[in-house]
Amino acid sequence: MNQIASGVSVRSAIKSGLASILISGLSLLLPSDAGAEVSVGEPQTSSAIAPPEYVDDRDFPFELRPLVSKKLAMPWAIAFLPDGRALVTERPGRLRLVEGDHMVDEPIAGVPEVAIGGHSGLLDVLVDRDFPNTHRIFLSFMHGGPDGSTIRIVRARLDGMALEDKQVIFESRPAVKATDQIGGRLAFGPDGMLYLTIGDRFQMERAQNLLDDGGKIIRIRDDGSIPDDNPFVGRDDVLPEIYSYGHRNPQGIIGNAGDGQLWSIEQGPKGGDELNLITSGGNYGWPLVTFGINYDDTIISSQTSAPGMVDSVHHWVPSVATASLVAYTGNVMPDDWQGNFLVGTLVGQCLVRLEVTNGVVTRERRYFHDKIGRIRDVAVSPDGFIYLLTDGTEASLYRLEPAEDLIAKAKPLQ
Repeated sequence: MNQIASGVSVRSAIKSGLASILISGLSLLLPSDAGAEVSVGEPQTSSAIAPPEYVDDRDFPFELRPLVSKKLAMPWAIAFLPDGRALVTERPGRLRLVEGDHMVDEPIAGVPEVAIGGHSGLLDVLVDRDFPNTHRIFLSFMHGGPDGSTIRIVRARLDGMALEDKQVIFESRPAVKATDQIGGRLAFGPDGMLYLTIGDRFQMERAQNLLDDGGKIIRIRDDGSIPDDNPFVGRDDVLPEIYSYGHRNPQGIIGNAGDGQLWSIEQGPKGGDELNLITSGGNYGWPLVTFGINYDDTIISSQTSAPGMVDSVHHWVPSVATASLVAYTGNVMPDDWQGNFLVGTLVGQCLVRLEVTNGVVTRERRYFHDKIGRIRDVAVSPDGFIYLLTDGTEASLYRLEPAEDLIAKAKPLQ
């Protein structure tokens, strides 16, 4: 404990004059906060741009087509193979294969044993950039042990309907007994490195502790080794895998926006969901700065910005419970969708589309509000179609398709 207390996180907090805010804010976290993904009110934005626009289904010439007939149990992520087949994770520990409109009955064999409970289980799936040659995928999942659970990344070769040559290439530290607010999203950055988001597990002090992976985005090579240019390499008081810190619960990360940047989206408490542009060594402020409050309406911090900390690009108050992030590229949607960010929301129960220009969100639109429920993940297939994965014990997979001629469809029969 003395070593942790003397870490860089506390020194930086003192330097910014906010250590007292951290101490007072930590005392307000309640055990009942484990329901972070439940509704806290009608979602709105509090950013300086115009209020979000709710797009009426009748004014949108696309419709959601349900795909697989079999319901999914607590699905968490979808990723596409180059041939258009899709991999879907289910938190209880199953990896599913979807071929067109059909989900193979038996799950893929060889998935590591996962720790299940709360938000924990099998999480993200990421397809190797050179999959046609390597047949390699990456999975993030919760691993249980005697001291609690950790987040692991496993690298494996997909051989038909089985995973072979499995290798654990990363394990978070320390082990923690809490099972909620865990992060878990994977992405390749523009630099080709592998990134993993890790939540603070409702232990907000972890986010500023640089000897702890909680509340961080970590950066490794695809074999698990630490890049020499990671921001804190060579320091004894910081874990070398840490790339950025001061995060609460990052639920999406992308490096495919076409701007050479790394972006992440994270859940705030009651309010304060954020879109962040991720920089090497950046401190994103949680819990020293936040637009959110505790679930009992008590104050976490009176600060929304502070010297030495990176401001969010966009935020929501109250929370929409951001659950995923992807940048659209493809030929299916209109040209003005190119490069837009698509966000799945749980509380918001809608698809959020953000127009981003030169690193600034200029417009927010929302689609399918309260139509299909909580949206856990959004993905874009190799042929440019948008897929939505809902949340829950009887969840569904949808594809967004151009509607039939709406005028002809509305025309009464003669």
